[in-house]
This record gives sequence, structure tokens and C-alpha cells, in this order.
Amino acid sequence: MPGQQILLVVFSFLPFVVCLFWLICFVASFAKVDVPKRYLMAYLTACVVLYLCHGVYFTHGLPYEMECLWTLCSLSVYPLYYGYLCRLTSSDYSVRKLLPWLVPGTLVALAKYFLPDAGIDRVRLLLFACQIVAVCYWGIKRLKAFDRELQTIYVDMEGRETTTVHHMLVAIIAVSILAGVANGVGKHFFGESLWLLVTISLAFSTMQYALSYIGFFRDFTIDTLNYDMGPEDNDVEPANESAEQDSSELIGKKIEELMMEQHYFLRNDLKIGDIVKATGVNRTYVSAYINTKYNCSFSDYMNRLRIEYAERRLMSMPKGTKFTQIAAESGFSNEQSFYRNFKKFTGMMPTEWVKAHQS
Repeated sequence: MPGQQILLVVFSFLPFVVCLFWLICFVASFAKVDVPKRYLMAYLTACVVLYLCHGVYFTHGLPYEMECLWTLCSLSVYPLYYGYLCRLTSSDYSVRKLLPWLVPGTLVALAKYFLPDAGIDRVRLLLFACQIVAVCYWGIKRLKAFDRELQTIYVDMEGRETTTVHHMLVAIIAVSILAGVANGVGKHFFGESLWLLVTISLAFSTMQYALSYIGFFRDFTIDTLNYDMGPEDNDVEPANESAEQDSSELIGKKIEELMMEQHYFLRNDLKIGDIVKATGVNRTYVSAYINTKYNCSFSDYMNRLRIEYAERRLMSMPKGTKFTQIAAESGFSNEQSFYRNFKKFTGMMPTEWVKAHQS
């Protein structure tokens, strides 16, 4: 039927259109694109070719040359996305380190082109499965390590932590497993069940749109972190020459005085570098003291002080005071951060906490 044929064409090419749209967005703003986003552009380029081949495959049938190109792209998207994750979290990551991830897929694609009857597809499937496991494991490990480092530098994590990137990596894995199952089922099954093709197409399109959207608007990278730390926050040499002779008690006294008497934790967008400047104590010592004394990260320590301050304000706030005002007075840059940390440290939302303490 004509209607089914239109649906077949539209949903066969939908992921291609989504990836092409975002690739054009990246290219149009190339002058403002940072290095990690250029890795993401390479990933999107491979996706554009990959999904174009998908569309041709389901609507017209794929020539053998394009099938080899599809093999190359399908075995390149995971390494390229892993390259993006690596460059997002490590400033010394380069294309040279990415090449070993790309070479196996290139060899398989060449073998498929020159040795069409050698059963290369089994090797492709095995390599694809290995890529999924490796990228998932090492990618998540890198993101978690990066977030842990951020917690030792910043108090406000919103816009900096990689939670959304982490979730998208898991989504890619899930959708790719679905695609692998669909690939094993075969094209003929999609011809018999158009809605299965529609479902998988929508899953891929949604995942790629969200992934590209997050990558396009995410500006915080390892380079931003290095810039924010600055030379005065470098751990190679102590910020103060006498810091190495300072006892733990003296370091603690300096930090406690800064927090309890000067209420440094109320400062907006506070970083550990601000504490380093104010105390003259090296960042390593500050972080180690907080971790040992309070068994938590710099971020959790400061946010706990903010929430304790917010609790005191909530107990004495005039009727009609908005939580937005309390959040700002407590040092939080936005309500989302205030609510998240309030729930984390008290187990309740502010409205619940107020009702419980009023009663």
C-alpha cells in the first residue's frame, strides 16, 4: 500500500535525517566548537553514513560496496564516541591514541571488500560485541573518575558533572543491543512487521537527538577544569612554602575559621582554589583534611554546611519567604541544586522539612 511505503521510507531514513541535522549544527558553529566536540562531529559523520546505508538497505537494497562502507562505519561509531568521552575528560588524549580503536574495524571492512566469501560477518559481529563491552566499561569508568575529581574542586556540580553523558552512554548500549538483535532477525522480518522498524527507528532517532543535543550544549570539559584550577592551584608545589610544616590541626583550624567565622561556604560558585588562596594551604592538604576529618568530598562538605545554614534560616524565616530566597542566601546558584542537596542531606524536600518541624 502507498501509505505503508511512505512510512517505510520516512522511518528508514529518520535516524539519518536527525544525525545530518546535528552535524550541520556543529559545522555551522565550528568556530566555537571545542576539541571534544570535534570528536563528536567525527562520530556524527560516521552515523550519517551509517544511517544512510540503513535507509537505502530497507528501501532499495544495499549494493555490496555500500555494504562494506556500512561495515566500516558500524565498527567506527563506538570508537569515535569513546574518543569523545576520552577528550572530554582528559586533556592529553589525542587522535594517535584513538587509532588503535579504529584499526580493527577498518581491517574487517577491507577484508569484507576483498574477501567477500570468507565469512567476515561473524568477525564483524564479534568485534562489534567487544566494542560494546569495552566502550561501556572504560567509558563509564572514565566518567565516574572525572566526576570524582570535580567533587574535589567544585561545590556546585550542576552543568559540570557528566551524569547526562553517562546516561546517554547506557542508552547507546541498550539501543545497540536492540539493533544487534534486529540485525540477527534479518530484513525480511521488518518487511513483515513495519511497526518493528518504526519502533527501532524512533529509538535510534531519539537516542541520537538527545546525545547530540547534550554534546552540543555541554561546554564544560577537562580544559575548563584546568583553566579554573589555574597555576596557583597546582599541586606540584605548595601554595605556601610553610604548608608542608603545618600540622593537621593547624590546617583544620584555618579551614574551620574560614567556614565558621567568615562563612566562606555561602559564596556563590565556590571552588577549592578559593580556599587555597584564603588559607595559603596546598589543595592536596585541604582536600585530604576534609576527606579524613569528615569522610566526604570537598563538594559534599561545603554543601552540607550550606544545608545546615538553610535549615537555620527555614526555622526563623518570616511567613511568605520563598525557597528561592533561602537557596540564594545559602550559597546555591539555582533551586535545582538546593532541592537536590536538601533531599540528599536531610532525606526530605524543603516543604516536607518545614511541615515536620512546624508540627
